[in-house]
Amino acid sequence: MNSILSTLLSLTSIISPVIVLGTCCYFLAKKSCIEAILMTIGAGMGLIIHLLYLLMPILTSYKNIPYTDISKYYTVIGIFNLIASLCFAIGFLILIINTVKKNTVTYDQFPKSID
Repeated sequence: MNSILSTLLSLTSIISPVIVLGTCCYFLAKKSCIEAILMTIGAGMGLIIHLLYLLMPILTSYKNIPYTDISKYYTVIGIFNLIASLCFAIGFLILIINTVKKNTVTYDQFPKSID
C-alpha cells in the first residue's frame, strides 16, 4: 500500500510535462512550422523520458537487475533526454527570434511623431 501511494504521489510531477506537450500540440495545430514541430517532438520525448525515469526503479526492483545494468539504462535515457531538450530549446529559440523579428518590423512601419 505504501509503495502504491508513493508511486501515485510521484506521478504528480507529470502534470507540467503534460501541460507543455498539450501547449506545443495546440501551437502545432494552429501554426505548422519548424519551431512548432521541434518543440512538440522535444516535449513528447521529454514526457516519455519522464515516465521512464519514474518507472525505472519499479521495473528494476521486480527484475533484480544489477546496478551496472541500471546505470547503463540511465545513461541511454539521459542521452535521449539531451536530444529531446535540445529539440525543444532550438524550437523555442527559433520561435523567440521570429517573434522579436516580427515585432521590430511592425515597430518600424509607423511614422515617427514630429511633436
